[in-house]
Amino acid sequence: MNSWKSWPNSAFDLRLDLLREVAQDFRYLLNRGYHSEPALRFLGNRWALTALEREILKRAIFPSAEASQRKRKLVDAKEIRGKTLYIDGHNVLITVESGLQGHPVFLADDGLVRDARRLSRRFRASKTTFQALTALLQELKGIGPKEVIFFLDRPLSRSGELAALIRRTLAREGLSGRVELLGAADQRLKMGVPLLASADAPLVDRAKEVFDLAGETLQKLGIKPFSL
Repeated sequence: MNSWKSWPNSAFDLRLDLLREVAQDFRYLLNRGYHSEPALRFLGNRWALTALEREILKRAIFPSAEASQRKRKLVDAKEIRGKTLYIDGHNVLITVESGLQGHPVFLADDGLVRDARRLSRRFRASKTTFQALTALLQELKGIGPKEVIFFLDRPLSRSGELAALIRRTLAREGLSGRVELLGAADQRLKMGVPLLASADAPLVDRAKEVFDLAGETLQKLGIKPFSL
């Protein structure tokens, strides 16, 4: 199991002290109305940040009002029992998989755990994907939702195989649920759902309540995200 105390600087050369200092400046600019992209470009160039460091800041730092609004939507695991949970499949799986593989995962300003990998259409299910899925469903089994509904993007490579894997694992774990393969899962979820598992900011903004399934699962796995 990877330990966040042992590898961050050696494995990915993350300068966490510098990142935390730059994050303060980035927050300051965002809270005063500066647009994210030029503010991040200015700070990134000023401090010669790597592409990974810039991506982490982009996904972790938000204006205070925006972060607080999302935090108010977060619910605890005990509030999931007996409810239907809508899961942004690729988003949640990739975050847990990132933690298992030792990639950076971090707690963002809005209270959600995220990763910094930009996989999109390059995502490929692997042995670690199965491990991540098993961990996710074991976490859900302990929570006891009424039903779980996974949304997957059909255009992503081998999404059909991933859907079949999720269905088999749901049955094995004795969980009630289904998988929906869609041309654009985020467009469906942007319509809003009562209870969402995702860290995708636009989807979180549209949902009524949000459960950080990836963050909860990583915690149970003993993988501690860092914060800025």
